Amino acid sequence: MKTPETSKLFKRVTDKVSGVPYYVLAERKTAYQQGFYFVNNSMSHDGRYLWFYAVPNPVYDDMNRYLGYVDFLADEVVTCYDALFDAASPYVDPDTGDVYYTRGKGIYKREPKKDALAVRLCTANIPGYVFTLATHLTMTSDKKHLFLDVRRADFGTMQGLVDIESGEFTEWTRSEYNMNHGQINPKNETIALCAYDSYSKLSDWAKVRIPYTDDGIYQRLWTVRADGTRTLHPARDNYATHEWWSADGKKIYYVNDLGIQRLNLETGEHVCIHECYPWHAHTTSDEKYYVFDEKVLDRYDGKWYRGCPARVRFYNRETDKEITVVTEMPENEFTPTHQNNYHIDPHPRFSENEKYIIFSTTELGGCDLALASVDELVALTK
Repeated sequence: MKTPETSKLFKRVTDKVSGVPYYVLAERKTAYQQGFYFVNNSMSHDGRYLWFYAVPNPVYDDMNRYLGYVDFLADEVVTCYDALFDAASPYVDPDTGDVYYTRGKGIYKREPKKDALAVRLCTANIPGYVFTLATHLTMTSDKKHLFLDVRRADFGTMQGLVDIESGEFTEWTRSEYNMNHGQINPKNETIALCAYDSYSKLSDWAKVRIPYTDDGIYQRLWTVRADGTRTLHPARDNYATHEWWSADGKKIYYVNDLGIQRLNLETGEHVCIHECYPWHAHTTSDEKYYVFDEKVLDRYDGKWYRGCPARVRFYNRETDKEITVVTEMPENEFTPTHQNNYHIDPHPRFSENEKYIIFSTTELGGCDLALASVDELVALTK
């Protein structure tokens, strides 16, 4: 079986400043071949299948996304135009390589086979109009339920589990505001991580920002439970964004302007793992290695915009050394007044088997899937 290092489909790129190598999927079947959002793994554990977002025409809005995958055994790229999905929802079963996603109220599965078609597993039993079923799908260990953070037009959002065979939805909590970025705890399936996120009202598209409590606490980090309880977790420096669970399910990670932060729910310990300026971040299951991206805002008076230049960095906590994987991804034609329609931030994360870092890059002029070898990065940070 091929790997990103040996496959004919990938181009080896060496960063011009740091000298770090990484591998870009150069066999392009669609205009954009984008990595998943950093919360969700996109590679099977055996390394055979690597899924990506396939965007045929980036001029349209971000609902025009299908799925595609790399088959490293056959050494080929396959686009699945039958697999049109909503939001940043796909979940890849690490054991089989099958991908699950949502569209409307439907829950779908697509096998990584050229002659396969997407299968509608069920329709979620949720009354009324549904804007999205889930921001990011996560699955219970029995592979029978998915965690949903349903956004509805009539009252806001609700969180809970859906049975993927019957479509029966078990509601945990609901709110009048936008509680999204839901992720089931990897070790305790009665608790999930959610975020109070800014949003646009469906009635008039007015922007609603994340509020503070009467005590002045920024209301980003929440856990919700099957018994209907919700808990707000104050963040360090009173700011948090882009959160995820540790692999052992005991800790919440997030980033802010101070760096990569970690909150231990069992002990209450709240520490800064690495002082940096992260946009998104991720860690290995042993919490020794970290990857994060940064916005590069030297131009336009530091104004952020979708499609802005970015860099990717790797941090070895054992040696306390950091290395740059990509010094600066080009912005190409995008500016604050001409932003990209798609969420093309690098979004780096470790693969399921933790052999690679997976991210999106604009190195080849569009948006492409890229990987870096963890072994190579560890060797460079000894």
